[in-house]
Amino acid sequence: MSLYSKSLGVAIAQTTYATDASGEIQALRQLLEAVELEGALVQADALHANRPFSATSPSAVLTS
Repeated sequence: MSLYSKSLGVAIAQTTYATDASGEIQALRQLLEAVELEGALVQADALHANRPFSATSPSAVLTS
């Protein structure tokens, strides 16, 4: 899994995970905790769109 910066054109963080849904969710949480995201838009697939996941990030702002 990678966090990609569109403006820089590069991956800014990467990790691997177990090939199940919970492994992917945990991997994204760890990546998001490792970088400063204030003022950034984070896009992820539908697996990560549930409210409990979004609410775990201290800098996350939920949108409709």
